[in-house]
Amino acid sequence: MKINIDHTISLELINETHAQQIFDLVDTNRKYLREWLPFVDRMQTVEFAQNFVKGTIQKNKDGIEFAFVIIKNNNVIGRVGVYKIDDQNKIGEIGYWLAENYQGKGIMTQSVKAIIDFCFSNMQLNRLEIKCGIGNLKSNVIPVKLNFTKEGVIRQGERLYDTYIDLNFYALL
Repeated sequence: MKINIDHTISLELINETHAQQIFDLVDTNRKYLREWLPFVDRMQTVEFAQNFVKGTIQKNKDGIEFAFVIIKNNNVIGRVGVYKIDDQNKIGEIGYWLAENYQGKGIMTQSVKAIIDFCFSNMQLNRLEIKCGIGNLKSNVIPVKLNFTKEGVIRQGERLYDTYIDLNFYALL
């Protein structure tokens, strides 16, 4: 599955061919991504990335998530998707990350907007949620720009390495 954003950017449902590029992207952005993403330290080998991709593909097949890579000019530059899909209640949680050198160009806002459209139109979801570390200012801008409502703070809502962080909790109906 592919969602075109513009003539240079698209979202592709994760497949085996993306494992090497995902690993390389995490490896070259390790310090930057580690600040807010707890999986970075575990991704030390291409084999880890391959297993990660295999698990993601299975979750996609099972319908409990739809995880995409963000492609710009044929290169993987980040990830975006809808996760923890609750089919009974028609709720999904959007998650995303982007390589440092692609920040501030509107790419993630456009990508999340495309995921929102996919979730409401194709999946018939009723509610989308986004959780962002309170101090992750760049991540928090996305739901605000896309008219999500901040519903509160989840205290100690995520374990980030050896500490717990508070999360801003946003939703869109």
